[in-house]
Formats: sequence, structure tokens, C-alpha cells
Amino acid sequence: MVLQKTIDVFEADNATFKTIRDIQTGLLVADEVLEKTKFAFDLYDKYNESIKKDIVDGANLIAHGFPDSFIAGLAAGGDLTSAGEAAVLAAGLQITSVLDKVALAKYTIFAAWELATKTARTYAEFFGIAPLERAKDLRNAVQDLGNKLGDMQGRLWTVNERLREYDDKQRAVRALIAQGDTIQAEREIFRQRAAAVVQGYRTRDAAFRIFRNEKLERYKTLFDLAARYALLAANAYDYETGLLNTSAGREFKRRIINARALGVVREGEPQFAGSNTGDPGLSSALAEMKADWDVLRGRLGFNSPDAYSTTVSLRTEQLRILPGADGDTLWQDTLHRARVDNILADGDVRRFCLQVDAGHGLPVPGIILAFSTTIADGLNLFGQPLAAGDSTFSPSSFATKIFAAGVALEGYRGMGAPAANSAAVSGAGGTSVEDPGVWFLDPEALSATPYIYLVPVGVDSLRTPPLGDASGIRTWNVEDLAIPLPFNIGASGFSESGLFQSGDTLTEPLFARRKHQAFRPVPSSSYFTTDIYYGGDLLRSQYTNNRLIGRSVWNSQWKLVIPGRTLLNNPQEGLDRFIRTVKDIKLHFVTYSYSGN
Repeated sequence: MVLQKTIDVFEADNATFKTIRDIQTGLLVADEVLEKTKFAFDLYDKYNESIKKDIVDGANLIAHGFPDSFIAGLAAGGDLTSAGEAAVLAAGLQITSVLDKVALAKYTIFAAWELATKTARTYAEFFGIAPLERAKDLRNAVQDLGNKLGDMQGRLWTVNERLREYDDKQRAVRALIAQGDTIQAEREIFRQRAAAVVQGYRTRDAAFRIFRNEKLERYKTLFDLAARYALLAANAYDYETGLLNTSAGREFKRRIINARALGVVREGEPQFAGSNTGDPGLSSALAEMKADWDVLRGRLGFNSPDAYSTTVSLRTEQLRILPGADGDTLWQDTLHRARVDNILADGDVRRFCLQVDAGHGLPVPGIILAFSTTIADGLNLFGQPLAAGDSTFSPSSFATKIFAAGVALEGYRGMGAPAANSAAVSGAGGTSVEDPGVWFLDPEALSATPYIYLVPVGVDSLRTPPLGDASGIRTWNVEDLAIPLPFNIGASGFSESGLFQSGDTLTEPLFARRKHQAFRPVPSSSYFTTDIYYGGDLLRSQYTNNRLIGRSVWNSQWKLVIPGRTLLNNPQEGLDRFIRTVKDIKLHFVTYSYSGN
């Protein structure tokens, strides 16, 4: 298409060129003719000028050839040749004039020709050549424009391709932007969800940590409590058997203290948790103690103790004061020295005696008798040289412990008590009449139901079992502590201060001291029965108190506390009557002993 147009334009330009050449050829011929004619006319003019000059010069010469004066017939003479001169000059002038007219005619013709030639040239150039050249220029311009249009149309594909590429790029950019927005939105949603999940995890982790820490704290508290109980069990085992005073025994206790695991417990029974290497836990130590205890119960005589009923006198055996009137004054002096205005001033009374203070803040007058006991060859129970009528316990038993204890206030007036032979009468099926109650008529009578305290405040002493032939003496500072209630379902206020942080772990302090309650004495040692067995077991009696069960009868210090307020409403008067009437204080112990071999 473009080639054909180019060919057409080429042919048109060629035809236009030929036409212009033809016109230019005609103009060239006309110009050559004009130039040649002009040349001929110029030659003619030159030649005519020369002829005219020659004619003028010849006429002048001829005219000048005539004589200016001619004398013939007249005397004066005259210019007779002037006519001829004039004729000659006129003829020359006429010829010149003719020549000038011919030259004028020739010039006219030449000028007309030249004008016609120029006019023809002008018309040919303006109406012939110029339109053709303009047409040619237009064709060339149109062709160039077409070519450029073709080039432009050819480039339109590239432009269109670039536009499509640009549109594709824009679409790709918009797609990327949309994808980025989607990613941002998804990331935002993901972060929101992740934040929610992390917050949930964090909350759950915080709750987990709190619950875990609480459980770990509870576990640690309960484990420490279990370790304390295990150590208390080991100490109780050692107190009962006396076998852990060796290096191996002390190492066994350290195992319990250093244990950090419970071990294995099956159905409430501690099990062996492997060897002693590593940390076998508390269960292994408890299982070992249980296994040894099962053997020691028979070997040391725990399952067949020797029981005795023993009554001792503070007056005769401990103080060595003679019975009867000879020793009454010294005995009363002893009671006076033991009398105090306020028994609460004694630290041991405050620590070991229960509810001595009535709550009114007033002093509590009473009598505090202190003494010690021992078990040794040649000595009575109070450490005095063994004499006639004294009581003692055999050191061949490695442990002599109290089952029950009673106190007889010999000479006490007004105490209500059943008849001394009531047990025998009741055993025979009869009824014993009680002593008549006429004590209100006696000016020295006291309360019928006095209450006293008998507390060991020193250290217990026990011998070690003579598994071989030797036996040592060990001392124990016994802390009589209460085991707290597991749940305390009545929410009883045992103590206002908590010991552990974990709630409901313990309802009261772990080491709450168990104080000793007051118990009732009897007016005579005759009330203490010697029949201490019932059905193979030791018999409880209304005349004795079992609060000291398990304690060694061998103690470095005892205190017998007699509050005055349980004697009379006026405690001072009650104490005065007590000192005047009571002749002796006797202690009655129901004991059980182990041979240990």
C-alpha cells in the first residue's frame, strides 16, 4: 500500500517534472530567441549608430566641402553653396531620421517581444510551473505526511502495546496493591487473632502460673508439712526406741530433712522407693521405720510391757521430813515457801497449765512444788539414797513410762470421794454407802472437788535399749504439740494468726502447744487401786489422770501446782487451811516398762 503510493507519487512527480521541463524548455527557447534578437538588435543599434555617425560625418564633410564664399558676378561675392550644403545636411539628417525611426520600430518590436516573453514567462511560472511545483510539494508533503502517518500508525502498535503493557502494569500494580491491602488486612486480622490468642495464652499462662504457683506452693507447703510429720515420726520413733543416737541414725534423720520427694505411697502405706542412693523420698524412710518397728515391737517388749502401780511421798521420800507431829512444822514451812501470790508469775505455769488465768486479770494465788525424779540403782524416785519405805524403778528396763498419774492429799478435809472399799463392794455385787457430807461444819474443811496440775517441765531421761550388753542414757526435751485439724469444719478459732500462706492448708498453727488440764486429787492414797489390768490392758481409773501417758517417769523437773481458788472462794483462806490440814502429798504412777532386750 505504502509502496504503491510511493510509486504513484514518483510517477506524478516525474510527470510534473516533465511538464515543468517542457514549460521551462519553451521559456528557455523564448529566452534564447529574445537574447539572440536582443543581440541582433544590439548589433543593429551599434551598426546603425555607426552608419548614422558615418552619414552625419559624411554629410558634414560633404557640406563642409562646399566653399563658404563664391564670387561670381557680384563684386561683393556671397555664399552660393549654402543650399547645397543644406541639402547635403538635410539628406544626411533625413537618412539619420529614417534610421532612427527604423531603430524605434525595431525597439518597439523588441520591447513588445521582450514584454511578451516576460509576460509569458511570468504567466508560465505563476500559472504553469508554480501550481505544478506546489502540487509536487503538496504531494511530497502529503507523502511525507502519509509516511509519517504510516510511521505513526506503525508506532501506534508499539504505543498500543505500551499502553496495554502500561495498563497491565497498572492492573498488576493495582493487583499488588490489592494483594498488599489483602495481606495487610489478613496480617491485621492475624495479628488481632494472634493478639487475642496470645492474650488468651497470656491470661491462661498467668492463670496457669497462678494456679501452678498456688499448687506448687500448696505442694511445697504440704510436702514440708509431710516432711515435718515424717521427722516428728522419726523423733517419736527415736523417743520410743532410743536407737537413732548413732551416726547412722542421725544420717537417717538428715535423709528425711534433705528429702525433696514424697516417694511411693500405695493405699496410704509408704513403700520402699529403691536404694538409699539419690533421693528415695519420705516414703522410703517411713517404710524403713515401719519395717524396723514391726520387728522392734516384739524384740524390745513393746507388745508385752511390765506394768506397775507405785505411790511415792513428797514429804518422806523427796523432802525427808519425818511423818507425824515431829515433822509437821517443817512440812508446813515447806508449803509456806512454795506458796506464791500469783502462780502466773511462773513461766512454766503459763506455758504448760491450761486456763490458769480466770480472765479477770487478778493474781491467782497458789502453791508450786518443784521436784525431780530419777531412775538409778541405790536411789529412790526423787534421787535420794534409797531407804526403807522408799520406792524406785529398775534401771534394767530401758524405758519406764507413765500410763496414769494421780495425787493424794493426805489430811485434806472435806474432799468428796466414794468409799475406799467401793470397788470391792461393787465387785461383790453390793452397794457402798458414801461418807457423810458434814464438812460444812468443819472450820478447816475445804472444797470437795479441788483441782491441781502436775506437769513435767524438765527433760525426759531414757536409757537406750541394751541390744548388746551396754546401755546409755539419753535426755529428751519433749514438746507436747497438737496436730491441727485437717478441715476444721466448725471454723473454730484455735488461733488468730495464720502460719501458712496457702489457705485451708492448716486450720491452726502447726506447733500449737498442748497444755495440761487440771485434774482432781484424792484425799488418801488408799483410793489408788492396785488392780491396774482389765482384759489384758491397763485399766483407766477415776482417781488418776492419763494426760501424761507416754512420758518418762524420769524427768529433771516436775511442778505440782495447787491453785487457791479451787480450794475456797477466798483463795488465801483456802491456802491457809490447806497448809494447816494437809500432812503429806503422795504421787501415784501407773507405769509400763520395756526390757529392751
